[in-house]
Amino acid sequence: MPDHWGFVFAAYAIAAVVLFAYWRRLIGRGAELAALKARREGKSA
Repeated sequence: MPDHWGFVFAAYAIAAVVLFAYWRRLIGRGAELAALKARREGKSA
């Protein structure tokens, strides 16, 4: 069992990197949608 701790650590590290990248993507999409909404509200006013 102790021989597998390297693989366990690698799996957690990969998952952390993927989740961090996805989180950054969501933040970017949220900013993009907020800017689009502000632009649309500015046109209709």
